[in-house]
Amino acid sequence: MNGRCRSYGGYLVQIDDDNELTYVSSLILATQGDGPFMTGLTDEATEGHFVNYNDKSPGKYFKWAWAQPDNWNNEDCVNISIAMFFKGLNDIGCGINARYICEVPV
Repeated sequence: MNGRCRSYGGYLVQIDDDNELTYVSSLILATQGDGPFMTGLTDEATEGHFVNYNDKSPGKYFKWAWAQPDNWNNEDCVNISIAMFFKGLNDIGCGINARYICEVPV
């Protein structure tokens, strides 16, 4: 996923604040429904310490969905879910075949 984003000169989306989450969620709703979509956050190196996959900088913003993160079945990546009853960030397995969002600097 991140390799594909790099081919466009970008990286997996890094959600920095509530405004960005609202904007990205509106794009998801307008194009694909309710998600989920992978972000660039991971805690693969240290459980519970989420960093941006692209540059290993600490994550800045965490609006977790209810009861998340739960590390169920060793989940180390993060997606955005905007489903009716499950809105926010969710930890999920890194190896799943999922949709994703690239962020490209302008």
